[in-house]
Amino acid sequence: MARANHQTRSTDAPRDAIALLKQDHRAVEALFEEFEDADESEQSELATRICQMLTVHAQIEEEILYPQAKEAFGEEDDEKVYEAEIEHGSAKELIAKIEAGTPEDPEFKPLVKVLSEYIKHHVKEEEKEMFPALKETELDLKEVGSQLAQRKMQLMEQMGIEAEEAPTPRKRASRSKSTRTSAAKSRQARAGSRTKTARGHASRARH
Repeated sequence: MARANHQTRSTDAPRDAIALLKQDHRAVEALFEEFEDADESEQSELATRICQMLTVHAQIEEEILYPQAKEAFGEEDDEKVYEAEIEHGSAKELIAKIEAGTPEDPEFKPLVKVLSEYIKHHVKEEEKEMFPALKETELDLKEVGSQLAQRKMQLMEQMGIEAEEAPTPRKRASRSKSTRTSAAKSRQARAGSRTKTARGHASRARH
């Protein structure tokens, strides 16, 4: 029953398909950036997360968006969709290699780097070409967005992926903690300085 209620909350408000997919793009980009600065002990988990998110993202596009986009574009203008499908195929090959490896493998980081560059190219073409073209069609993007959101949630549950779409802001939290610690030390230092000054004045007053 609890899961059913969760599904209702997640899908009761239609979302624009393009907004949803762009949100996915930004989340994966953030994960790639985090991977670049991560320790080897963290890279395996981050790479797994990247591969999972891209797998789900590609599947909902292939199952829901691309077929409807082809129909909306018509035969004369559906090359964008076929090109995107081909790019998905190449990305899946890289994902399979990453999932089969470990951070100890010499090709592990280069594979993730190549995947990052490949996804950047794919995202640029979707956001600069396909998405604007879709807005010019009669496709109901809110309805498609609702379908994408529901299917995405189903796939993530099946794969055991956490529901949040953005990476945990571990580094930002760490910096914030450091900032708070630094500020506390600064306050303590100022307080100590004031105490010493007050003691000095009191000593001189006694003499």
